[in-house]
Amino acid sequence: MYSPSTLAPTNLPALRPNDLPVLTALPPLESCRVCVIIPVRNEAENLPAAISALAQQIDDAGKRLDPNCYEVLLLANNCSDNTVAIAHSLSRRYPIQLHTIEVSLPKAQAFVGKARQMVMHEAYRRLSLIGLKNRIIASTDGDTKVSPNWISALIKEFDQGIDAVGGRIITRRAAAPGINHGISLYYLRRLAHTYLSSQLECLLDPQTHDCWPRHFQYCGANMAVTAQMYGKVGGMPLVKDEEDVALYCRLKQADAKIRHSLAAQVSTSARRLGRATGGLAELLEELAKTSQKRQTILVETPELTESRILLCRQLRHTWGVLHKSNSFSVYEYERTAALLAKSLGLSPAHLRQAIERTATFGRLVEAIATHQKQTIDPKRMAQATTEISLANMHLRQRLQSIRQQKADATNPYVVLQTLQQIQSIPLFSLTQ
Repeated sequence: MYSPSTLAPTNLPALRPNDLPVLTALPPLESCRVCVIIPVRNEAENLPAAISALAQQIDDAGKRLDPNCYEVLLLANNCSDNTVAIAHSLSRRYPIQLHTIEVSLPKAQAFVGKARQMVMHEAYRRLSLIGLKNRIIASTDGDTKVSPNWISALIKEFDQGIDAVGGRIITRRAAAPGINHGISLYYLRRLAHTYLSSQLECLLDPQTHDCWPRHFQYCGANMAVTAQMYGKVGGMPLVKDEEDVALYCRLKQADAKIRHSLAAQVSTSARRLGRATGGLAELLEELAKTSQKRQTILVETPELTESRILLCRQLRHTWGVLHKSNSFSVYEYERTAALLAKSLGLSPAHLRQAIERTATFGRLVEAIATHQKQTIDPKRMAQATTEISLANMHLRQRLQSIRQQKADATNPYVVLQTLQQIQSIPLFSLTQ
């Protein structure tokens, strides 16, 4: 039996600029709005294109962007080629603030999660010297080319009051001969499933700061966060791989306003020999094996996906009522609390205690999901899966049906009816 305290995780301490090591000597310009970070290892071949794209940024009117409004921090991690020499030559070639940081990390620490954390921390420290307000830390990769208006698109999104942006990532598969038709088919099916699930979420549980049209990515090759929010969540966690996912989780726990922007785009390589585990290269390699063996890809059923979205909406409403409303109705709460708790696999008392003890909705979801992973029968959950093509077909049909409905698809009665049909709905995806 769990205690209510297990459903109330503690807040992470804020990042303190003065506690961070100094990796660069020259301070940023006062006019610097965006600090772009790039962790690289042996990217001599790709680096010129990446820096060229950053050096030739334009604004919404098509005019050259003021090069003094942004800077680039390049962290060369344990390079054995001439990446550093090329970086220095590029800094002389282009009129941008390009700072190259060369590090030689011990083997146990020489992974991309450490490198990206180091350079993002340095960006945060540098921006603190000129005031964190309205400053942005943006991340990309050495094998990635940002779009001509990437920086201006990011600034435009943040000017709407956003805390973080996940930009759109396009893979350059034409330049990767190892990506055959079978791999592409499996990859596109996975993309379609996530894309359709995102559309369903926007219809059933819309967020004003992340409304449709949008996408679903938040990856190191194209992500950005305000310097203030970065410090508030304690910065990027130190993990060996999927450090971008770890930061995304921290942002969600803090209820950061995250925008999945279609306007801020980059193109990245689709190489199957990656520099990090857990990334695109590893996914493509897994899909290559799956394709060769003609294996079936299973995802959770569309019914479960929809139920979780509706459940999150109802849970967010309940959390907001208990935390923010001055006209809390015990009757209105009790009418749905028992059903909501049952759907989550909790008692009504524990659900209310969890809601009251968590300072953010994101932490509430994290706590309940962690509890569910320990208590939900994996065998029963394994039965709630289906073949990905069938799931995509049903998701498309469901989206069309919702759009044609005259009644509000997120009507509380619809939510309650859905919750009555499925019990112990996980707040986490079974197959992603």
